[in-house]
Amino acid sequence: MSTLSRRRLKEIAIEDDPPEGALPDPRQQDIGRFITVNGDVLDTVREVFQGTALADDPAKVRALLQARGQVAEAWSNAKAAYLECGRALLAVDEVLDDTERDALRRGFGRLFPFSETVASQFRQIARAVDSGRIPLEACPGSYSTAYQLALLTPAQLEIAQARGLLRPDVSRHLILAFRREIRIEPNRIRESIDMPKLRAELRRIDAEVRRGLETLATLRRRRREIRAVLAEGADS
Repeated sequence: MSTLSRRRLKEIAIEDDPPEGALPDPRQQDIGRFITVNGDVLDTVREVFQGTALADDPAKVRALLQARGQVAEAWSNAKAAYLECGRALLAVDEVLDDTERDALRRGFGRLFPFSETVASQFRQIARAVDSGRIPLEACPGSYSTAYQLALLTPAQLEIAQARGLLRPDVSRHLILAFRREIRIEPNRIRESIDMPKLRAELRRIDAEVRRGLETLATLRRRRREIRAVLAEGADS
């Protein structure tokens, strides 16, 4: 399998520059800055994706380098930057195949300034916010707190919202306590039930069902007898 040279990778990173005379787009200028990379990064890209076809795909290389630049820029900022990181990583995931995504996860820490574990949390938070499960305005500034919210089911999020826990200043401690409560609630419900009383009630119900069946059998037998007598009277 052929792989692109370092020179070609650099060319990919700076391709699609705007034509001369075009008005500069600030966002495009930012992207251009993001994807300016040195040779060591390009060597790492080749090593991480060794055995895959990514290095032969300019679009995927450019997407990866752009994501790396965006994440590096966002990581240098504080607080809500994790959303931009998560969205950038989800975007690059979309253009990679399964083998390439596995390779990226194995070598993630060599390309990005945080671990794959943290990246997974960023992705999950971004999905929760962009899908509307967690309102953007209610998303906590701390990614570790936001991640705990993202782990909740839609039904649990409704309970959290009713309790006033969906707010940007909620603490991680409160969300962890809420998750513990949600987990133990079924056990607590079972503990509140008087099991001996419940078993006694079941025995009474079983006895009543048996008596009811006996009564029903008696009634059916008597009905047959009456029908027989009436049939004989009609024939006479």
